[in-house]
Order: sequence, then C-alpha cells, then structure tokens
Amino acid sequence: MKKQPLAISAPAQNLQRLLVVRGFFILAVCAALIFCHWQLQLPLNYSSMLFIISGLTLINVFAFIQLRFYPYPSTTTVFTQLIIEITGISLLLFYVGGADNPFVSYFLVPLCIAAAILPWRLVWPLILFSLSLYTALFFYRIPLPDIAPHHNHGGGISLHTTGMWFNFLLSVSLITFFIVRMAAALRHQTETLNRLKEDRLRDEQILAVASLAAGTAHELGTPLTTIKTLLNEIQSEYQNDSNLSDDIQLLQSQVAHCTDTLHNLKTHADLTQNMKKHSEDVAHYCHQLIDNWLLLHPETEASIAIDSSSPDIQAYFHPSISQAIVNLLNNASEANPVGIEIHAHWNHEKLSITIKDQGLGISDQLLSQLGAPLVSEKGSGRGLGLFLTKATLERHHGSLQLTNHPTGGCLASLSLPLTRHHD
Repeated sequence: MKKQPLAISAPAQNLQRLLVVRGFFILAVCAALIFCHWQLQLPLNYSSMLFIISGLTLINVFAFIQLRFYPYPSTTTVFTQLIIEITGISLLLFYVGGADNPFVSYFLVPLCIAAAILPWRLVWPLILFSLSLYTALFFYRIPLPDIAPHHNHGGGISLHTTGMWFNFLLSVSLITFFIVRMAAALRHQTETLNRLKEDRLRDEQILAVASLAAGTAHELGTPLTTIKTLLNEIQSEYQNDSNLSDDIQLLQSQVAHCTDTLHNLKTHADLTQNMKKHSEDVAHYCHQLIDNWLLLHPETEASIAIDSSSPDIQAYFHPSISQAIVNLLNNASEANPVGIEIHAHWNHEKLSITIKDQGLGISDQLLSQLGAPLVSEKGSGRGLGLFLTKATLERHHGSLQLTNHPTGGCLASLSLPLTRHHD
C-alpha cells in the first residue's frame, strides 16, 4: 500500500502560495526587463535590478528548502517574507520611476495576502510599512520620463501621481478591512466545523463503547444467575464448615452487588430511552455516590468534605455522570489508596468536585495529552476511562482539569452545570 503523505499545516500552505506568487512576479519582471532592453531600449540600471531579482530568487529558493525540512512555519515567518516582498518591490520601483510607475499598485498584492492569512496585529504594520515606502518613492527615485504622467509641470509631483497615492490609501484601507473581517469569519467557521467533527467522532467512539458495554451486561446476566445458584447449593452442602461458609457469604455478596449493578444499568438505560428525568437532592447524590464507591474499595482511606453550607436543591444527573466521577475516584485509588481528599460543593448553577491523590503525579508530556483515547501511564488502562470521563462531562457542558498539586499527587477538578427538572 502506498504511504500517504502527511498533510501540511495551513501556515505552510499559505507560505507556499506566497512563494509561488513571488516566483511568477520574478518571471514577469524578468520578461519586462528583456522587453524594455531589446524592444524599447530604455536606459535603465539593469545590473542593479538584476542584482535585486537574484536576491529575491535566492530567498525564494531558500524558503522552499526550509519549508521542505520545517513544514510548520510560524506567522512571524510569513510576516517576514511579506516584508521582504514589499521591500523588493520598492527597490525595483526605485529604478523605474518610483511612484510614477503604474505598476506601483502591485503593493496591494502582498497586503491582500497579509489581510487574508495574518492576524490583525500583524497586518497594520505591513500597511504602514508599504505606505511609507510608497510615499518615499515620491522623493527617492530614478525618474523615467517615458512613463511619467504628461501633466507634470515643473518636474514636481503631478496631480495624477498624487491621486494614485490617495487611491492606494483608500483601496488598501477598504480591502484590508473587509478581507481581515472575512478571513476571521472563515477561520471561525472552520474552527467550528472542526470542533463539530471532533464531537461527532467522540460521540461515535462513546456509542461504540456503550454498545459494547450493553452487550456485555446482557451476556453477564446468565453467568451471574448460574453462579448465584451454585453458591446457594454449595452453602447448603457445606453449612457446617464455618471457614468455607464465610468465603461463600463473601462471594454471594459480591455476586449480589454485580447483579444490582447490572439491574441499575438496565434501569438507567430504560429511563434514558423513555426520556424520563427524575430529580434528586444534590447532597444525597454526592453522599450516595461516594459511599457506594467506598463499599467497593474497602482498602481506600479518603477524607470526604461535602459542603454543608451549599443550598438544598434538586437536580437531574444523567446516569453516565456517576460513572464518570467514579472513574476519577478509581484513578485516585490506583495512584495511592491512602490519603485521598474529596471535596464537593455547589451553588444554584453548578456542582464542583475536587479529588486529590497522594500518587506520583503525571508527567508534563502526558498531562497535555490526557483525555485523548489510548493515552495513559498505566499499563492496562490505556486511558479509555479518562477519555470517556472527559467526553461525558463535556457532553453535558461540564469540564475537567488535571494538574499536578504543588505538595505532590494529582488534582482532578470537575465542574458540572446543574440541570433542574420537576418530576
């Protein structure tokens, strides 16, 4: 299979187009100079102009080579190339009449490119720079009578040339203003579309995992029933063996918990499918969620602070939110089951929960990548749980932040808007 080339970035594409435009400009200037020398026989400083063209050509070739090895140029690089473009145009115009040359309007080309691809803070310096050079060409130039306006009395600045300058000023102001606005709108639209594509891809991944979980829950029902039946028979047969009886009771409690979990999963799925939303007390929700988690992790030592001063309000919590919070608690327990600090508080707008563990923390490299699928420092987790947690919270307009605490360990901070419904 043929390997597909890597897609280049937008700045690289813009720089590449700018270099192509410069290449055509150089060819056009060379053709014009040949025509002026052989056909019109104009007395121009051809050697100096060829030196400028050679310099622009070398810069263009070097920029193409650099773009080949460094395909992610910054906006500063594009800005610098546009400065070089405007400077080269000004030097060439200096030898062919300056502001009297009708091709002085070519100043608009790099400015239009800048307005389309650069931020506003970099466009204005280019406008002022080109306008300054345009103005300087009124006074610093090698006159070329063959192309000068005929109404140039006394060798001064003609009204025609002055009108061209004001026309340039008006054109560059209007063009730049509208192009910058349109480019910003297009960039915003592109970012919105990319974000929608990412959300759609994330939803497809979540749906795939949810479908797998639903199928797994359905398949576990029969084995759990079989195990429960066999444990009851074994308990009846070995009821006189106290040691074995204790182990059997422990197994029965674990099987019962698994059965209850599957039943709750089915109940939540039915409620979600039927669009039934039941509100519950926020304080009770937090207590019940943490208590159920501690029952499954008896070895965990955690200090729990649920703010009693928070208002008594009823809110609706989607079933997937509980699992998202439990995933964060499980990560904290796996990092270090001792010394976990859990704090929950809320107001009428949102619920905030912080979970701090006493683990080793997260490396800076992985910290910037966590929340993406298959990214984890654990050998078996593969980061899927954290990816689903982050995706679930964002789906319900919440947020999740992971940071390394100054005193050690990882601090997970989640924020979730409270949605209140009436039964």
